[in-house]
Amino acid sequence: MSAKQSVNVGIVGLGRFGKLHARILTTLAGVNVVAATDPSPEAQAWAREVGIDTVYDTFAEILKHPDLDALFLISPEDLHAEQAMPALDLGIPIFMEKPLSTTIEGAQAIVQKANAAGISMQIGFVLRFDAQSATVKQAIDNPDFGRVVLFHAKRNCSADWFPSYGERAHVAFETMIHDIDLMLWFTGSRAKSVYAIQQHVAGLANPDALMAQIQLENGVLVQLETSWLIPASAPRNVMAGDWVGTIDAAFEVIGSKSTATYRLLESGVAITSSQPVYCPDLGMWPEIYGQVGGALRAEDAHFIECVRTGVPSEIASLADALHGLEIANAIRESANSGEIIRFG
Repeated sequence: MSAKQSVNVGIVGLGRFGKLHARILTTLAGVNVVAATDPSPEAQAWAREVGIDTVYDTFAEILKHPDLDALFLISPEDLHAEQAMPALDLGIPIFMEKPLSTTIEGAQAIVQKANAAGISMQIGFVLRFDAQSATVKQAIDNPDFGRVVLFHAKRNCSADWFPSYGERAHVAFETMIHDIDLMLWFTGSRAKSVYAIQQHVAGLANPDALMAQIQLENGVLVQLETSWLIPASAPRNVMAGDWVGTIDAAFEVIGSKSTATYRLLESGVAITSSQPVYCPDLGMWPEIYGQVGGALRAEDAHFIECVRTGVPSEIASLADALHGLEIANAIRESANSGEIIRFG
């Protein structure tokens, strides 16, 4: 199969993250953003401002575009399955922000269809493209590290953000899912059992504090935590338009011969003023000289290269994305029931 000289892309969803992807894709060499869709007039106007001339009101319309080589699905979580399936039926490669689906059945159907048809599909686990996480992965893969024994991680977020998520998304799928994916990537193993506990501090439908203990098939012991309780006075590392606050993420990998640690808030830059200290994240999607860079740009460029060449990704794993969703579902089930959930 000869490589494509350029890749024609459509973008579905121009919310906060859709706009970040659009800003990257419209500046990537060898990419033509030929169409976008979003029901919001504001989003449609924004798309035209950044050079996307063809903007549709509905998903059905963009699927009829004659020159699509790939779709970026950055739409609400509950639309993922119903949008992915018809696109796969047309043979269109898909980049999709996590999760695969809001149901295990929907996710399984998507993966089965993509694999059976040999269609490129990548889920947006951006940490696999973060230089610091990738450096830890390389260290773990070196025999000098020894075998992984323990992995523990946290991903705690601003309390101010929780009202936007607390009624629609369980934190196991919204934040903890990233560390579940790191766990699978670092260890190359599958879950054997899960036990989780939770609290509803804000009193919304979903918990704002969650802890999970996971044993993997290869014996690795895992502890994960996530919360949405960080006060507004905390140091900030997210300042993107109206999205302002803190993601305090960290992990430690303990091996039989070595250890590796990571902390998101320690970027090396701190800006002090009359406002809370700003410690900008320089790894995920920093904006430098008007362009969005970092791991998000690397992630998008990687998917485009897979589409261009027809060579499957060796970094992004659709199988891990599915199993990660199964683990998140088990965590939610355990937290609600108080029971240990076993796999297999």
